[in-house]
Amino acid sequence: MAENLNLNLTLEAWAEIVIKEWLLAMEALRVVDTYTLIESLESKILVDSGGDPYKILFAFEWYGRMVDYGVGRYVNLEDRDAMIAAGLTTRRPKPWLTDTFYKQLEVLRHLLEEKHAKRIEYLVVRNLDDNADYGHNELKV
Repeated sequence: MAENLNLNLTLEAWAEIVIKEWLLAMEALRVVDTYTLIESLESKILVDSGGDPYKILFAFEWYGRMVDYGVGRYVNLEDRDAMIAAGLTTRRPKPWLTDTFYKQLEVLRHLLEEKHAKRIEYLVVRNLDDNADYGHNELKV
């Protein structure tokens, strides 16, 4: 069975998983009135002229960050904790975005480590096979 060495496919699949995880986190944290936020979640893989990915963009409504931080009308980040302690607001941070994203970045790091290790292994084996065919003793990587 052939290994998937296509980095673009891996990144597209990962970006879809990130969005699914964000949706699960919103549900678990009871983020309410989120239809517009949910509909706005999207990702895009940017590739260079050679077709190699160099950036993943995630887009969503700006107010999603406010939900994540637990701020909004009359509650700013600077005063939020004091207002919560004084009972002046019911707003609480609901880290649907940041916590999930950083966990998924760890997953991506491991995926990329494995993917690049397989690609290097493939190159070395291919070069060994090429050199064996011609009786050479040098390796090219």
